[in-house]
Amino acid sequence: MRPLPILLLLALPLSAQAPPAASAFVEELEPSTLALPIRVDLIPLLKQMEGQVPLSPPGIETWAEIKGRPRTYFRFNLIREPLVVRVKDNQVSVRVVANFGMDVGLRTFGNHFTVMGSCGRAPEPPRRVLLDLKTDIGLLPGWGVDLRQTAFEVSPLNTCEVTFLGFDITDQVTAGMKENLRAGADLLGQLVRENALARQKAQEAWTQFSQPIELGKDLYLLFQPRRIRLAPLATQGRTLVITPEIEAQPRLVLGTKPQSEVTPLPDLEVNASLKPGFRLRVEADLAYTHASQQLAAQVVGKTFDTDKGRFEITSARVWGEQGKAMLEVGLKGRITGKVKLSGKPLSDPATSSLRLTDLDFTLDSQSWLARLGDWIYHSDLRRVLADKAHFLMDQQFQGLREAVQAGLNRQLAPNLQLSGTLKAFRVAAVTTGAEGFRSQAYLEGEVQVDMK
Repeated sequence: MRPLPILLLLALPLSAQAPPAASAFVEELEPSTLALPIRVDLIPLLKQMEGQVPLSPPGIETWAEIKGRPRTYFRFNLIREPLVVRVKDNQVSVRVVANFGMDVGLRTFGNHFTVMGSCGRAPEPPRRVLLDLKTDIGLLPGWGVDLRQTAFEVSPLNTCEVTFLGFDITDQVTAGMKENLRAGADLLGQLVRENALARQKAQEAWTQFSQPIELGKDLYLLFQPRRIRLAPLATQGRTLVITPEIEAQPRLVLGTKPQSEVTPLPDLEVNASLKPGFRLRVEADLAYTHASQQLAAQVVGKTFDTDKGRFEITSARVWGEQGKAMLEVGLKGRITGKVKLSGKPLSDPATSSLRLTDLDFTLDSQSWLARLGDWIYHSDLRRVLADKAHFLMDQQFQGLREAVQAGLNRQLAPNLQLSGTLKAFRVAAVTTGAEGFRSQAYLEGEVQVDMK
């Protein structure tokens, strides 16, 4: 069977579009949502952070006065282990174990000190303390990156007791390392801001989405972006994934390449709720001649038994009148003739096809059959026709689906890769026209643009 003609929703000026027929049905399409995952590889950033946080803080092995204890001093040596960075959703945790030893002494005269106690000094093993810094990553409506330190905990893993002091000076010992760690977190925040979602990168993606994408000869796809929101931050190993979601009203344009309509990048809608998915409406004509060929291939030659004997279907024709589908079927048996039936054309979502329902004989056929008796009403003819009057609409959209699928998988720019999958096809509405059935169909799937 030859490919059936496709009639797309044309992008023409309103004055050039024909007014819709009274029987036309247009389903309101929900906006499409296009994901824009921007992946920030944190490994090189973490290596820079590791290199910026010194192994030991300044001032080690230098006597310093203990606050609130005149003439009482301490000195320490501290060296950290490698940083352990954990990233989960929008939180970054930086943990480090530090090993230290310390002396406590009294200042006797000048710069001379008498050691009164110590811990973590040889031959004892060093004391250990865990420093845990937590930061939250967020995006601001104006596309700035917000990295806020939310908690800092210091947890001794083994105690360092100096009996005559009677209090813990762990915080004073670890103060320098805490400042180094905070500085390292600030550096990480700066690196993320410089490498993540800067406004100019978002503008680049927005501009690309506004350009028509050529799917084939005289066939273009326009995304028409409208709004943008932020999905929850996520991580994939040591990769931070920031995913703005763009709301768009995609359409197909048949004819010359349309002009791009680039609008300014809007602010992020942080709390907006968009339904994911890509939805595209198309319209197609199934000519009555092709529908007749499909039905004839299904029923011509079929036989059925009646009280008047066995009959064979010799011909089948389909057309439309006043919103109804009309069937004319030729019969050969004890008598020979043609009968007409009418039915309602409906879409069948389960099979993406057009089905005729509520088939019944027309009044003129009923008058003709009444003269012969009601034998045909008790036959299987209507059931056979109802089962076979099932026109596949999916075939005529196959070329279009392939073109859209290919158009959704391409390189948009050096750092932008468009990828998409069409997962569903459905015929949503069917009407009758002068030359054929007019079907309204929908392509649905998912689309995203990866930015690195």
